[in-house]
Amino acid sequence: MDRRQAAVARARREIVEAAGAQFAAYGYEATSFSRVAEAMGRPKSAIGYHLFASKEALANAVVDEQERRWLRIAAALDGPGALPELVVFLLTAAREVEVRPVAAGAVRLRQEMPRLGLAIAPRFDVEDFVHRRLRTELVMQGVPEPEPDLDAAVDVLLGATLGVLSIGSTRAPRDDAADRLRRLWVPLLAHLGLEGVEAVVRDARPLGLDLEVVDPAPAASRTGWGPVLA
Repeated sequence: MDRRQAAVARARREIVEAAGAQFAAYGYEATSFSRVAEAMGRPKSAIGYHLFASKEALANAVVDEQERRWLRIAAALDGPGALPELVVFLLTAAREVEVRPVAAGAVRLRQEMPRLGLAIAPRFDVEDFVHRRLRTELVMQGVPEPEPDLDAAVDVLLGATLGVLSIGSTRAPRDDAADRLRRLWVPLLAHLGLEGVEAVVRDARPLGLDLEVVDPAPAASRTGWGPVLA
């Protein structure tokens, strides 16, 4: 990569970071190129259509950046089973939403854009990942799969994990988020018939966030979103 390419890549990363914070705070509809540029202390021309053809393209870049991170987190899991790995993934993903503007922006965009009829080009299907990990743990423990309850459990699990960060008590310290999540997860996972949930959830710790972004070749998944992760 020559100097010009490196400068373009650096500028693109800075714009995506700034856009992530704006999308997280204001949502898709209220965010504009002008708002992102103002947050960066730059003129609107600094973003320009030479890097992102539209606001939709910029939003997709934010989502794509975070889904690359989720892929990296998934690749780093080395727990003793599907359930411990799932809990570690969720703890790490939740921590990222707290501290990384791109993560917070991507989570909001993944909810808002489909409702607005806007396409997302997914790299990693987090719902499918959670579904597969839960299904694997159910099989390993000999628990009949509670369809369609499993699909509902995935929705509630992800919604609770990513939503609790913004609706927690204002009196609770921010570092209490993991404890609040654990209190939500234990009854939900136990309701599926899984055993040993409380110990697994209690003992799990998030991964460090110094994860390099990787760009693996895509493969088909259960829903057609992103690569298959067993």
